[in-house]
Amino acid sequence: MTNKDMKKVAVKASVFAIVSISLMLYRSATKHIMITDAAGVQIDRGNSENAYTLLMDKNVPQGKSDVLIIPLPKSVSSDNIVLEDRYVNHQLRIYIDSREEGFYKDNAIVTDLDIIENAVCVAQNDTGSVCLDIDLDSFYANESTLTESSTIEVKFFKPSEKYDRIVAVDADDLSLETALLLKNKASRDQNNDIKFYFTRQTDEDVDIEKRKALVRDCEADLFVGLSASSENAGDNGIACYYNDRFFLRRLSNAAFADIVERSCVSSSGASALGVIPAQEDEMLDSAKIPSVIVSTGFLQTDQDGSSQAEKSYRNSIADGVYNAVLEAFEVMK
Repeated sequence: MTNKDMKKVAVKASVFAIVSISLMLYRSATKHIMITDAAGVQIDRGNSENAYTLLMDKNVPQGKSDVLIIPLPKSVSSDNIVLEDRYVNHQLRIYIDSREEGFYKDNAIVTDLDIIENAVCVAQNDTGSVCLDIDLDSFYANESTLTESSTIEVKFFKPSEKYDRIVAVDADDLSLETALLLKNKASRDQNNDIKFYFTRQTDEDVDIEKRKALVRDCEADLFVGLSASSENAGDNGIACYYNDRFFLRRLSNAAFADIVERSCVSSSGASALGVIPAQEDEMLDSAKIPSVIVSTGFLQTDQDGSSQAEKSYRNSIADGVYNAVLEAFEVMK
């Protein structure tokens, strides 16, 4: 196995570990079903040959307008359900481990929502386990509840209707592990109530237009790009790049970049290489919010995927970015 393959395995293992821990903690405290925002955790969903369009009933019960109601076989509990919010592609996938084959050929989903463009059921095996694929017309936050009536109820919101503070994060290949560490830190800190959206969380490529659209459509208040180099070992330190071609009132790009650099240098002990106006950069040029790209310097993996020193460094960068986000929101009050 090559170093690149080992790195991919390590990244995917980290994603699944984070999701599994979050699921256990969340389910122990609430009847809400955890909707993972692991936009890229690849669960086997079967194939289109085993798919059929879901029945849809628009006669919703009283008080359930604008809610998606999904019936469940009686034997299904929260432990048999995984909801994957593939927000980059405006998709919601619901994996149900059931033993009632053909259940959704006879039982309709119920909703009067007009935001659903397509809804299909994909059989994952011949015993009843399925993936419900739901395509939405735009970017939505969502909240799900497992009811006493053996249904899942899903409500959809514009992100700003659900979250007061939103951060969009974009990472290159070498910074994916750092992004996952940042995600883990944010998910464990419930007190600050900041929602992070990630353009990707696996090594799957996401084109630039989708990445720009995510920053816009999630209604982010801040944008952070994470970048690293594997080519120049002499480029070892923290540099922050910003768009100096327009001014923002509450927090300028330059001021945000300065906060991020100071925080990352403080947490990591790395050298400060400066806060630098960026040349043309599509992500920075398209963002109309305080934005920065953090270059964390030279990163090199060993035969095990990453040295202990490098893991510690990545974790310190995640800490630095998170603390910088907290400071930025204080300035923006």
